[in-house]
Amino acid sequence: MFSLPRNKTSGPDGYSAEFFKSCWSVVGPEVIEAVREFFSSGQMLNQWNATTIVLIPKIPNASATSDFRPISLCNTIYKVISKLLAGRLQALLPSVISNSQSAFIPGRLLAENVLLATELVNGYGRKNVGPRGMLKVDLRKAFDSVNWNFIIATMRALNFPEKFIGWINQCISTPQFSVSVNGHASGYFKSSKGLRQGDPISPYLFVLAMEVFSKLMHSSFAAGFIKHHPKTKELDITHLMFADDVMVFFDGSSMSLQGISDTMDLFASWSGLVMNCEKTQVFTAGLDPAESSAIANSGFSIGSLPIRYLGLPLMSRKLRISEYSSLIEKMVKRFNSWAASFLSYAGRLLLIKSVIYGLVNFWSSAFILPKACLKKMESLCARFLWSGSIDSFRGAKVAWSQVCYPKEEGGLGLRRLDAWNSTLCLKLVWLLFSGSGSLWVAWHHHHHIKGSSFWSLKASATDSWNWKSLLLLRPLAEQFLVCNVRNGKTASFWFDNWHQLGPLFKLAGDVGPTQLRIPLLSTVAEASARHSLRIPRLSSPHVLAIHGILSSIHLSDFDLDNDSYRLQVQGIKYQHFPTAMSWDCIRLKAPVKDWSSSVWFKGATPKHAFNMWLAQLDRLPTRDRLASWGMQIPPSCCLCSLFSESRDHLLLRCEFSEQVWFHVLTRLHLSPCIFYTWSSLIAWTKLKTDSAPPILRKLVAQATVYHIWKQRNNVLHNQGLTGLNAAVAVAVAGVCGSGRLRLQALPSVLNDWFSV
Repeated sequence: MFSLPRNKTSGPDGYSAEFFKSCWSVVGPEVIEAVREFFSSGQMLNQWNATTIVLIPKIPNASATSDFRPISLCNTIYKVISKLLAGRLQALLPSVISNSQSAFIPGRLLAENVLLATELVNGYGRKNVGPRGMLKVDLRKAFDSVNWNFIIATMRALNFPEKFIGWINQCISTPQFSVSVNGHASGYFKSSKGLRQGDPISPYLFVLAMEVFSKLMHSSFAAGFIKHHPKTKELDITHLMFADDVMVFFDGSSMSLQGISDTMDLFASWSGLVMNCEKTQVFTAGLDPAESSAIANSGFSIGSLPIRYLGLPLMSRKLRISEYSSLIEKMVKRFNSWAASFLSYAGRLLLIKSVIYGLVNFWSSAFILPKACLKKMESLCARFLWSGSIDSFRGAKVAWSQVCYPKEEGGLGLRRLDAWNSTLCLKLVWLLFSGSGSLWVAWHHHHHIKGSSFWSLKASATDSWNWKSLLLLRPLAEQFLVCNVRNGKTASFWFDNWHQLGPLFKLAGDVGPTQLRIPLLSTVAEASARHSLRIPRLSSPHVLAIHGILSSIHLSDFDLDNDSYRLQVQGIKYQHFPTAMSWDCIRLKAPVKDWSSSVWFKGATPKHAFNMWLAQLDRLPTRDRLASWGMQIPPSCCLCSLFSESRDHLLLRCEFSEQVWFHVLTRLHLSPCIFYTWSSLIAWTKLKTDSAPPILRKLVAQATVYHIWKQRNNVLHNQGLTGLNAAVAVAVAGVCGSGRLRLQALPSVLNDWFSV
């Protein structure tokens, strides 16, 4: 129950997960008893499995029924049962699902499918290549068409316990549906097939169903009905799948294409999953005219690269503007939809972090994006942050390079996209060493590394642009990868970082292998067997040191453990890629600011904190700063008209501001004081007293600064000066609003504020 996500629409009964969580002390025991009853009896009440269908448009201006995707809204009690079953099933999937599938399997990445497909289509745009073909299969209404009996038969074939199969059968075969139209549910009917999109168990059952397709496809290749695509036979790579997104690779012949079609027809007769020939596309290269004509008459449409695959571009060449323009367009669409919301700086910052960077991460985890693309995306983010719109740019208050420092170092916690892109792609390099067992890793080891060292490879003209970009990351990656030598049979003596001196080739240089008479591609075990060889007297000190290392190596022929690799970041070794820690090592750093804890802290009001950050950096557009830029405006303070409007004067020393601070501090039961400098205010926020701990001082300082600045803008733009009592009341209300969630921690202090 408590792992169910928040803010999800409830099912027909109207009770959301938030309701059960908030009332758990009352309803919890009965919910637990109800769930236990299902698992003991194997029967489910019809009311629990009642479902409301809502139609979500797939495309803009959807009009036909096929333009909508049916999403099922299930009751929360049912979701608890389904999620428990899904958790048990998910744990078993890695052992029963082949490497061709990567959807919903723990440890398998969507990006690897795209990357392997990119390698296989490399050369499709060249002349004089061997015959090859790829079929991008579209399954008609995939989730809605699966035969229930087929799923049950598949689970029995995989030796699932009958009791577990019975639970699954109850979940998928007993729902009753209503359709929500304009917010009103109508109809009440049963279904005879299909898996509900919105049911936690559905994705895993669909993956099980598609595993049968994998077995059929491999059987057809093994029987010779379909011939292998170039560079796939050795690893028996026949197809790639991510849920219902299927790519089949073959030799390009019409005979193989017919074999694929026959296999799909057989699978459809079993499962109910039918290939949509109208949307299925075939891609070929290197065919003679006769085969090209036969393929054209096969009934499938002829496609051309680049295309979209799993939301990313699939192409045989380097990314161009036209390929990544869809990413830019998505960002522009999001920014434009937010432009009319009149968001605060803090609101815009949150959207950039949570939504825009989410879009960027999806692409950055698969490709090294062009610098022009990264620059354009950062420009859009900067415009939206400072202007609220990407169509106009009023000028940044703080340079983007500083914005992208962590908050402790004076920034806003955003990330420079070039460093972040490199960090995410370093994970791909790590996969080559981690023994993940994916097809993408196996393919590169077979066709590129081939027993050599990744660190010594040279890019060839026929390599894919993506592989070349990974090779360019080697100087960055080698500082993180450490080899743990056991039997020494795979660790590269010269190139792997297996010794405390680092990669020995860097230490000895080009003369090292010659002087030590150890071949460049030797493993540690092979080098250890040659340590007794005599070396020339005039060898360099580094070569002599390496010879000493050789004599200290003691490997056992009986050690069954293979050499392994670990990521070492800041002296700590990891078995899994630590993205945040790696980025922290790569990024540019700035000194830690002693004032950051006074600006950014748990419980702060975001818009107050952002304004305080600008004030700390002295980037608020006060009149003295505007005049220094050449603007023809009077430099006098908007509130008192007596002195030049600087940050310290306006927020601390102005007659109006002093009175506000006096009343605020009096309300806080502190002796009134005058802050002559900004640094004195920051120091005051850090003082520790029983009557006003630092958390309250920070809330007070930020709320007061924010409302004084807001009052100044009201005078400047609306020619209205709020009375002193009203200004103090607004500042106090701001502090109280920020502190309500902290009331339990600070009752004696905040009660005085709330009582006013």
